[in-house]
Amino acid sequence: MILAPRYLPRLAATVGLFTKYGLGDFAERTGLRALVEDDGSDGNGASPEKAVQFRKRLVELGPAYIKLGQVLSTRPDLIPETYVRELEKLQDEVPPIPYEDVESVIETELGARMSKLFESFEREPLGTASLGQVHAAVLRGGRDAVVKVQRPNIREMLADDLEFFRELATFLTKQTLMGERVDMVGVITQLERALLDELDYRIEARNAASFRRALAEFPRLLVPKVIEGYTAEKVLTTERVRGLKVDEVSPLIRIEHDFGPLAEELTRAYLKTIIIDGHFHADPHPGNVFVVLPQTDNPQTPAELKARDRRARLRRANTQIQRVEQQAQKSAPRLPEDVDVRLAMIDFGMTARLSTKMRERIVHLLMALADNRGDDAAETVIELGDPLSEFDRAAYTREIAALIARNYDLAVGEVEPGQVLYEVINISYRQGLRLPAELTLLAKALFNLDDVTRALYPAFSPIQAIRDYSNQLAAERARKDLSPRRLFQIATASTDFVAALPHRLEVITQRLAAGEWQTRVEVPQLVALLNGLQKVANRIFSGLVLAAIVIASAQLLPYRRSLGTIGFMIAGAVGLSMVVNILISDRRRK
Repeated sequence: MILAPRYLPRLAATVGLFTKYGLGDFAERTGLRALVEDDGSDGNGASPEKAVQFRKRLVELGPAYIKLGQVLSTRPDLIPETYVRELEKLQDEVPPIPYEDVESVIETELGARMSKLFESFEREPLGTASLGQVHAAVLRGGRDAVVKVQRPNIREMLADDLEFFRELATFLTKQTLMGERVDMVGVITQLERALLDELDYRIEARNAASFRRALAEFPRLLVPKVIEGYTAEKVLTTERVRGLKVDEVSPLIRIEHDFGPLAEELTRAYLKTIIIDGHFHADPHPGNVFVVLPQTDNPQTPAELKARDRRARLRRANTQIQRVEQQAQKSAPRLPEDVDVRLAMIDFGMTARLSTKMRERIVHLLMALADNRGDDAAETVIELGDPLSEFDRAAYTREIAALIARNYDLAVGEVEPGQVLYEVINISYRQGLRLPAELTLLAKALFNLDDVTRALYPAFSPIQAIRDYSNQLAAERARKDLSPRRLFQIATASTDFVAALPHRLEVITQRLAAGEWQTRVEVPQLVALLNGLQKVANRIFSGLVLAAIVIASAQLLPYRRSLGTIGFMIAGAVGLSMVVNILISDRRRK
């Protein structure tokens, strides 16, 4: 029960988040404002200043609210773009963990003293986040590494907050109109899933190894290797990357090196993980991507390791991550001679997976966006979503087509696919089309990818790369579908169908002969139509009764004046109640 005493402090804090920092409209639409007494603060008028205050307040409320803010940054259908942009900065300004706690977690998880594990360990963190922080270290043997340590007792701190968020989402879904348009429970489920994955660093380690293998064919991209012996549930150790953040590269370095191939390869890699692998990095913000310059001490890519390894036989892999690394080196192409600067990608805690059917539809959507086919894009989004009763398909298609045409008329370098997808999500919300959470994560990934590629090479055109590479990937998928294994699966399924066909035909003819054949026709919005017709019939019947009372009262007035007057009073009361009821019900529907 959301109004239980144990939830009231959190409820007041949550409502205050929106009513005090420029999101009063959001609180009104979701019904949050009605849950607690209004303190009279001006909750409307979103502004960059209030967005900054909103982000800082989330940090004050703790890790669960920080992660909620990160999830909200993927939902432009819920909060303004200014707030989406500001919430991207939630990785910064988080209080650090005391070194004593860091040391305790490492020694408990790895089962040895710090002096036995490391030659050196920097007490000051390289960076902090809501769930943990990162330290530089040198392992025994002289290998440079980065150690990520989870905050102590973080699970207990998050458990109550997550339970409260789920109760609140369930209440809003059942009691508010916005709960029908937006899958509130789905938003919290997305939050829980992200937290569960990020609280077990072994999952992030497997993700990092998987992406290192998936990106092995791109020699300019570097994913540092996971050091398994120093990795546990609350400790993650990887090779150390020394590079520059993409938005901190100086003009002199840009003159010395060509960043165009880097931006193109990053975009192609992302499209490959989305379309082919169905497993993509959902948080490629500039803080997770580093520029690695030549002649710097950095880890090697699978292509570089393959070029330097002259052994005839590979060592036996004893763990799954070791086997994945061998597969990465095996699939890596020959190292090109023109590789100059490289990009290193880190932090694979927030990833997303797409089903085969969703991948196919996303391919169609991206190609429609790139080719100015607004009608096709609208149809694809409708297939991905869940239309509500008031959804207007024709109006939605017109609005999406106009959006895509408007962006297509821009100069090629000005088109931002992530921004376009965010606007598609906004239109879907307004028109009554509920979209899956995976699509909002995809929009967030493309939105951040726009920022990274623009910081790398301002003249780069993501939409042109999508147009070219989507066609290539679609052709590769078609070739895979014609592989011997796929053809064998099709032949097996066809054989099973043909073998079962005689029995199915016999069952059909027997039911036809016995008169037991039944068909079921499903008409969308039929229930809403019948309810509307019933309300019309009720109003017509009430109007007829009212007219009969008025006529009868008028005829009684010359003979029984008191009785006729009472009849007019009854008619007036009935008529007034009908008018009030109609006004209230119509306003509620709006």
